[in-house]
Amino acid sequence: MRKNKLDPEVIRELVAQGLSNVEIANRMGWTVGTLCVKCSHLKISLRRSCKKARLKRWPKIPLPDDLFEQLRQRAKIMGVSAAELAVALLKEVARDDLYNAVLDRDDAEVNYPVVKRAAVSHA
Repeated sequence: MRKNKLDPEVIRELVAQGLSNVEIANRMGWTVGTLCVKCSHLKISLRRSCKKARLKRWPKIPLPDDLFEQLRQRAKIMGVSAAELAVALLKEVARDDLYNAVLDRDDAEVNYPVVKRAAVSHA
């Protein structure tokens, strides 16, 4: 039985999204070794460029096991990695300035500097 033809763009997109080799291999149903061999044959680089992707890598942030497990389970239901879900959540909180709402705090309770938001042009 022959498997469906591989679309190299799928792998390139997953790499561009910043997924790790393990996450990409899991998505494809392969081992990391198989992913590396296939990418080598297809001339797909698995190296990530933080500058190119405009990603800032933070040091590891420790999470309680139960919190990480909840995040991982929800991400699995949504068909994304735990890292992708965490980034999406943080983007929404930042974009809509939901920090106090998410943390259930009143503005009066929090002393923080005023951050000016950059104007976004819709061309």
